[in-house]
Amino acid sequence: LLLVVHGSWHFLHELQTKLLPNTIDSSSTVNQQTSLSVGLVVKKYWNKLLNLFTILQQHETNRKRSHHTTSSIRSKSNLNTEKYSQTIETSLGSCSLCIQFQQYLHNYSESIINLCHLYNLPSSLAHYRCSTSSISECLISLNDINHWFDSQSKDFDRLSKHLEYLNNTLNKTKNDLDLSENHCKQLNETNNYLQKIIHDEKESKKKLEELHTNKLIEIKKDNDQCQLNLNEQIKLLTTQKINIEQQLKQITEECTSKGEQIKKLGKLV
Repeated sequence: LLLVVHGSWHFLHELQTKLLPNTIDSSSTVNQQTSLSVGLVVKKYWNKLLNLFTILQQHETNRKRSHHTTSSIRSKSNLNTEKYSQTIETSLGSCSLCIQFQQYLHNYSESIINLCHLYNLPSSLAHYRCSTSSISECLISLNDINHWFDSQSKDFDRLSKHLEYLNNTLNKTKNDLDLSENHCKQLNETNNYLQKIIHDEKESKKKLEELHTNKLIEIKKDNDQCQLNLNEQIKLLTTQKINIEQQLKQITEECTSKGEQIKKLGKLV
């Protein structure tokens, strides 16, 4: 919309420069080029349009007065230029300036109507255009142009409000997006922190399992060694027991033999 209004303003400025160069205000060009707000651009465009329309009326009035006061100028005007007269109720005369202006008005109105249709907005200009003759077919009166401008102004207001609504919606969406991104960032940070904790826990568990496994292996090794030592001791004690039993048997046999010898000696005595 901003580009359309900028382009329309420049078209009006070029049209005024070519047809009415003495009415150009140089400061308006600078102000328009430095405007970035949609409201300011629309306001300056509307002022430009009203200014050009006022100049056309003054130009037309001067031509009409000149036509009635000087017959020689009227004759020359009939030969060299196009003649026109204008009232509020009658249509504009067919001078090239009026034709170009109203043709531009028609083309620009098409752009506004298309913008309204693009955003699914009702168009006062489209409704009013249906009730009037087409500009491309015939020239319309100043009264019709005033109504046309009023309808155009309503469409401008409607588009401006819709654009403001879209901007507010976009800003709200951006804010929601920023909040979502911040929330997502916080969730990612929390997730990374939890992942780190889980990783550390896994590493600690792994080290603890390795420590327990090594300890178990060491204990099993000690138990095996103790079992081996016990088996050796049992074997040694068993061997010693057998030897002692054999020695005890020999001693018992010797004691028995000596006892019998003592008995025999006692009988002999």
